[in-house]
Amino acid sequence: MNETIISEAQDYLTVEKDEGYRRIVDIQNLLQNHKIDEVILFLKDYLKGKEQALRNLILIDKTHRRIDQYVGAMFRITMAIKTLEEGEEVKTIEISKSGAKEGGRIHKRNSCGNNGTRSRKNRSNDAENRPSRDQATCAA
Repeated sequence: MNETIISEAQDYLTVEKDEGYRRIVDIQNLLQNHKIDEVILFLKDYLKGKEQALRNLILIDKTHRRIDQYVGAMFRITMAIKTLEEGEEVKTIEISKSGAKEGGRIHKRNSCGNNGTRSRKNRSNDAENRPSRDQATCAA
C-alpha cells in the first residue's frame, strides 16, 4: 500500500480540536500489525457502531450536539474507507478549461427569466407578434 494513500486516509480520520488534533482511528498504527483488508473491515464495523449510536441518540434527543459529531465522524470514516479500498486518493473536481478562452454572450432577461426577444404569432389574430403566454402572466 502506498504511503501517500495511507496518509490521505489518516487525514480523513484526524479532527482538529481547540487543544490540537484528535485521531478518530490511528490506521498507521493498525497497519503495522494488521493487513489492509483487516483494517478496512475494522473501519466498516466501527462505522456500523457509530450509525447505531447515532440512531439511538436521535431517538432520545434530536437536538443534542453530539449528533453533529457522529455525522462528521461517520463521513470521515466513510471517506477513509473509500480511499483505502480504491487504493488512490479521492480525486478533486477540476474545473473544465474548455470554455475559458472565449467569452460568452450575456443576454438581458426579464424578471420571469425570459429574454423577451422571442415572440409568437397569435394564430387567431392578424399575424401580429404578441408576447408569449409566460411573459404575459409575468407582467400581470
